[in-house]
Amino acid sequence: MSNFGLLYQYELKKIMKNKLMIAMILVMLAVIVLEALAPGLTKGMEGVREEATAQKTMDGRLIDDALLQEMYPKLIEQGRVWNQDNLKYQGVAYIVKNLVSDREHLTEYTAEEMYRDREQRIASGMIQDGLTADEIAWWNETEREVATPITYRYYAGTLVLLQDLVGVLFVLLLIAALCLSTVFTVEHRQKTDQIVLSCKNGRKETYFAKFCAGISVMIGCAVLSTAILTLLILGLYGLDGMNAVVQLEVVESAYPFTMKEFLVRQLIVMLCAGILFSSFAMAVSELLKNSLAVMGIMVGIYLVGQLNLIPYTFRLGSQAKAMLPSNLINFWSLLEHRLIPLGGRYFTQYAIAPILYLVISGLLVAAGWAAYHRFQVTGR
Repeated sequence: MSNFGLLYQYELKKIMKNKLMIAMILVMLAVIVLEALAPGLTKGMEGVREEATAQKTMDGRLIDDALLQEMYPKLIEQGRVWNQDNLKYQGVAYIVKNLVSDREHLTEYTAEEMYRDREQRIASGMIQDGLTADEIAWWNETEREVATPITYRYYAGTLVLLQDLVGVLFVLLLIAALCLSTVFTVEHRQKTDQIVLSCKNGRKETYFAKFCAGISVMIGCAVLSTAILTLLILGLYGLDGMNAVVQLEVVESAYPFTMKEFLVRQLIVMLCAGILFSSFAMAVSELLKNSLAVMGIMVGIYLVGQLNLIPYTFRLGSQAKAMLPSNLINFWSLLEHRLIPLGGRYFTQYAIAPILYLVISGLLVAAGWAAYHRFQVTGR
């Protein structure tokens, strides 16, 4: 085995045997289990199964006038009260409530009025968000792929999986901030950097072995956590509705995605975000020679990203904020219609963000390498 291979294995073992890393893996598993169990704990598994059995009888039905006229007489208090007689319509009513603007007069809507209301709200939202005429024209063409009337699908399990990815992403960020920010700084703190830097492979090979080990750990955690979460949700609730359109949950979105297509994009973003988190933690810790500062910066960026501090009128800043991993791994990112123009074409945030994360990661690796390569130990 090459020297690099041996160094990579050593650095990988060093990270994985760290007590903090072991603790964070246990935290990650606990979060995944709690997230998966949450719907069952709230409603009770028997209640969840009862709802699923009833609502699956509507699977494949078009949400059109025929279904609305069948459902309206069964609704109690405009769809606020559910019993054995109308439980099968609960999922459809949830979608219809989101399609209309006046829920107090829900039963007065026809299907044509309902879908026209949706189109008007999408158009109004795009204008309010500051989209250009060319962007709106692009979306008008793209949105034709969303067929109406919309077909109802039971998608509760798939919804839980997509929603729970938010928690998985936050745990990945904590693992990077707490466990990977010390990969380089531990040598400075323990004053072993002089020995490492004076070795034959103490600069280039050691640096890249550490980086590859850190990124491997992050990718491994992302894959493991997502796989366990998927298996838990599959066993508890099933993964029905992968072919459902995302408009069943976010009706004002113009993205022509099915739940499966959206899930694939979310997973790609998560993997690239994991690489970005690990690169940031290791590179910046080497630049600052301080792991605590890196922890604070990463958690701080996450928290600031959740605050609505940048107005939409400042397009560059607000659009950059929308492309933060914590905002992109979210169902509501489907309402972000602002596009990125490149080479005479328009691209959505889901196409650009993963590439952007990898480019930034590459720049961070280069900056960290420059600092590591030029570092000279000064007097203690």
